[in-house]
Amino acid sequence: MEYLIGSITNFIKALPPMLQMLAGLFATLGFIKLFMLVVDYIEDRKEGKS
Repeated sequence: MEYLIGSITNFIKALPPMLQMLAGLFATLGFIKLFMLVVDYIEDRKEGKS
């Protein structure tokens, strides 16, 4: 697991600053979208829609 995180970190550090910012922005938006998807799934299961 540490190897994977180190590889990603090295890849991001090698990018120019603007691409680093965009990668962080898209990663953050992806994480928020994933969180919303999980919460919607949990809410649907509680309501019995699945």
